[in-house]
This record gives sequence, C-alpha cells and structure tokens, in this order.
Amino acid sequence: MAEIAPHLKPGDNAPDITLLDTHGQRVQLSDFWKNGLTLMSFLRHFGCIHCRHRLAVLEQHRDQLTAAGFQLLAVGLGEPKHAERYCGKLAPHLTCFADAGNDGYYTWGLRQGTMGELASNGFNVLKASAKALLDGHIQGTATGDAHMLPGTFIIDRDGIIRYAYYSQYAGDDPAIDVLVAEAASLRQKA
Repeated sequence: MAEIAPHLKPGDNAPDITLLDTHGQRVQLSDFWKNGLTLMSFLRHFGCIHCRHRLAVLEQHRDQLTAAGFQLLAVGLGEPKHAERYCGKLAPHLTCFADAGNDGYYTWGLRQGTMGELASNGFNVLKASAKALLDGHIQGTATGDAHMLPGTFIIDRDGIIRYAYYSQYAGDDPAIDVLVAEAASLRQKA
C-alpha cells in the first residue's frame, strides 16, 4: 500500500499515475493534460450512487465545461469493464479510467473517510443521496474501496495543479459554476 501524500494545492505539480482505459490498456495521466486544461474527477467507485450522479452531471454540463476550455477526465475505483459500462451509459463524452487499487488516489492525496466524518456529515450525505435518487440513480455493488473519498482537480497543460477540491464526504462535489469560473479566471491570468 502506498503512503497517502499530503493534499495538493494550486501551483503543485500534478502526480503522473498509470491508469487503465476502458479497454484495459495502461495509460499515463500526463499524456492527457498535455492536450490542454483538464478537469480531473476522482470518483469513489463505479457502484457509488454519488459517483454515478456526478458522471451524469458532468455529461449534462459537458457543453458548458468544454466551452470553458476543459477536457473532461474521470477516474473510478474498479476494473476497465466498470469504467466502460458506467461511463459509457452515464457520461459517454468523458474520458474515463479505472484504478484497480487505492495507490493512485493516495498519490493525489485522496484518502478514506472515517466513521466519525460519516457521522458528522450524515445529513449532507443523505441530502446528496436523495438528490441522486430523485435524478434516477441507484446504489450498486462496490467496485472498489467504498470508504475512499472523491476529489476534483484542474490541471494545466504543463501539469500544474490550478484547482484542488478534496471532498469531505460522498456526494460532496464542487458546483459546475465554480469550475467554469475557475477556468475563466485561469484564462484571464494567461
């Protein structure tokens, strides 16, 4: 098991990890951010109701996100067949990857949530679950570590983190408007 790295912050170099594409081929993450501003969504696992909802939300807002300059990548814990199945169904225009273990997540400073955090964020988790259910998503069988927390990052073409969001609980994701505003701010600074 890899050691959990400290949280990344804007200005840090983005860790280059090896992932599996939907066909089971090994890919380097850095091969993608070289193409331009990247919105990287680390999901929990592909059976997660919140992760399924997040994929659908990213797909629903993909025109707005791509107009902001993003290429859209998502990583979930599981096997390539899980990435192909759930991304293909919920977010066919996103590039999705699978990570069979937690090591890539740990390299990015992501970690498992604790029971105390779950207890203190219980109402927020229930609220996010209700929203996902109302939008037509259900909880499935875990395809990876069900305790892992998600995170969202913006990486520039030089591999520099420009935005880092570490979720406090399942279903805690930054709003699309926040991500679009971050992209606009980066364009103004360029």
